[in-house]
Amino acid sequence: MRQIFRGKNEDLRAESGDEASEDQADTTLDLTHVGPYEIIAPIGSGGMGTVYKAIDRSRDTTVAIKVLDRRYDLDKKRRKKDYLGREILIAATLNHPNIIRMSNQIVEQQDRNGNVRRCLIMEFIDGHNLRKYINDRELSMQQMVSFAIQLCQGLDFLHQHGIVHRDIKPENFLFSRDLTKVKIVDFGLSKSDSNWRSRFFREGGGTRRYMSPEQLAKRRLDSRSDIFSLGITLYELFTGRHPCNGPTANDIMRQMRDPRFKFDPPSKHNPAVPPQLDKVILKCLRRNPDKRYQTVTELLMDLNRVAESRI
Repeated sequence: MRQIFRGKNEDLRAESGDEASEDQADTTLDLTHVGPYEIIAPIGSGGMGTVYKAIDRSRDTTVAIKVLDRRYDLDKKRRKKDYLGREILIAATLNHPNIIRMSNQIVEQQDRNGNVRRCLIMEFIDGHNLRKYINDRELSMQQMVSFAIQLCQGLDFLHQHGIVHRDIKPENFLFSRDLTKVKIVDFGLSKSDSNWRSRFFREGGGTRRYMSPEQLAKRRLDSRSDIFSLGITLYELFTGRHPCNGPTANDIMRQMRDPRFKFDPPSKHNPAVPPQLDKVILKCLRRNPDKRYQTVTELLMDLNRVAESRI
């Protein structure tokens, strides 16, 4: 799983319309190259590391490279969890049009200060995450329903392979610039139900504003937890706002867990949302997992009915 890069590019082809000759590396970056790839610029960052755009100029190939934050190598507890290795083990063997492609090895590369950094080479998507489209409010109802179906198709594929993503949120859905590709990304917190991974199922992590009540309570999780998180994401997609309205993060967490707080139907904030879609999203958001959709397959069936009714 962990290898020094020797020149293979794992057939991760460019998804960008940029011309390689027009890109110039940022000389202030800690890493200038990873194997044959020249680091161009950071394109995103999170709690576990930074993702860079990189180019193999000899092959005119553009990729994204995730570089794990050094804290996860220096801290023994964090290193034991091995988020990057988990991401490879879970996602590298998956092949679905709505799931990001990545290499099957960790690349170790020295940075400018002589520190060995662990890197993961991935498919490059030349667009934005879902947050941009939630904020811009420029998508038509037909586009939003279509995107919701594609997001569900990718998540359904994960669940059918025994994987709980555990960090479903708008930032982890990536779109190509022309909106023809929709990808689920970031599997560093994902869980497989295979026996050799079962010891991780109660581990902390995730993004609190999108956690299911059972995840907030640090209970054992299954795929229905992802469905709740997806429900919040869809609520934001169709309304531009979170279903909770608490003034602080703690207030929002309480509202998410408290059955006395009733989620408004999305149509209250966006009158274009049809009643059938209100029902779909609110069913995703039922606090009792037994009363939610039990599988994304069921959710997809209802979303497809919504799409057909609007044609």
